[in-house]
Amino acid sequence: MRRSKSPEVRESFWRAARRLSLLALLILSSSSVRSETSLTVVEARLRALGFNRTYLTAQEDITKARADVTKARSGALPTVTVNGNYSRNFSVPSSFVTIDDETAEFKFGFKNTFGASLSAVQSIWQGGKVFTALSIAKDYRNYSEQVAGTVEANVIYQAEVLFYSVMLAQARLDVLEKSFEANSYSLDVIEKKYAQGMVSEYELLRARVEQSNLRPQILQAESDQRLSEKRLKSFLGIDLDEPLIVVEEAGDTSLVRLPSLSALTSAALAQRPEMRQADYFSEITRKAIRVARADYFPSLSAVMDYSWSAQSDAITLKENQSRSWTAGLNLSIPIFRGGQTRGAVTQAVSDHSQARLARSQTVDDIKLEVEEAYDRIMQAKEALDIQGNTIAQAEKGMEIANLRYESGIGTQLEVLSAETALRDARRILAEALFSFRQAKAGLKKATTMDLDKL
Repeated sequence: MRRSKSPEVRESFWRAARRLSLLALLILSSSSVRSETSLTVVEARLRALGFNRTYLTAQEDITKARADVTKARSGALPTVTVNGNYSRNFSVPSSFVTIDDETAEFKFGFKNTFGASLSAVQSIWQGGKVFTALSIAKDYRNYSEQVAGTVEANVIYQAEVLFYSVMLAQARLDVLEKSFEANSYSLDVIEKKYAQGMVSEYELLRARVEQSNLRPQILQAESDQRLSEKRLKSFLGIDLDEPLIVVEEAGDTSLVRLPSLSALTSAALAQRPEMRQADYFSEITRKAIRVARADYFPSLSAVMDYSWSAQSDAITLKENQSRSWTAGLNLSIPIFRGGQTRGAVTQAVSDHSQARLARSQTVDDIKLEVEEAYDRIMQAKEALDIQGNTIAQAEKGMEIANLRYESGIGTQLEVLSAETALRDARRILAEALFSFRQAKAGLKKATTMDLDKL
């Protein structure tokens, strides 16, 4: 007979069940809450390199180029091949011979035939083609590494610009919110004065209209900020719905330690991946001429072959065995190929000439890019310094305008003009700071120099 559980046991059981249910609910709710991601510009660079598909594709190209080196090296090594075969004669062929009016049948062959062979070919001389091809493969591997370096620099630059774009959008929103706050303060003052009969209804309506005009600008700024964050998150591989906090690090806007334009240009020409790409590509095309000319010369290779066979009517490898060893040299002398070799050489020479011209163009492009980046950062720095002084003047003007209006000697027009001037000054300062940061990122990309450590 089954015993029923006591009330204490049942209560303990349900208490434990409720606790487990509560624990499961807490786990599920905590997993559904997205954690915020704090992001600095340094972390943005690292995330970009870890996620960007173009950069990852360039890394795969390096792997393929290393495989090409292995393939080219195989041309200098022997080729060894092992073959095996088996055949079954279901009907062994016969031959008939008549001697003294008697016919005899002779069968030729066996029901089972087994065979195996081992062959090796070693290239001795191919007109220098093999080792030149190996050298080209190594140059191409180095070329692919420099291509990846160029992609890396572009990805870092894009990540920095997107990061600073988020900061600019946030700064523009902050400017409008501060302006709205200042306008609300002015509106409170005007409403109090209007209630006391000290200002006209026109001034009150004008202040309200000014505040209403700021609301759609704030909504647009909020939308711009959200979109700029999503563009950054998309570029970095962050979930678009994940909350993001962009951390602004204290940056040095001084250019006292910035090297001269000539020093920056020299550093760029010595370190830019594009220059190394051009050098490697020029060297590749030069060696390709040697590969094409190799077809004018004879080729020599050594060959060796070992073969074994066995035949029997039963399934056995021990009957009727035979073996053979052969070795020799193969010499091939090109006599006439219809101009194919000459055409290949002419094409290779033309490719090399184009590579040299492309290298010269790369030098000019890098010099121009460095000079443009240098001019942009100088202009951005000057605008940033000017706007920094303007902010102080605009804030002072706003303070004076409020005091004059509150004391009754100023006008509402002065206050609104001061608010507009301060809002414009703050907005232009934020844009000037963004332009400086963008120009600095561009100069780092153009010179490959870490300007933050100067």
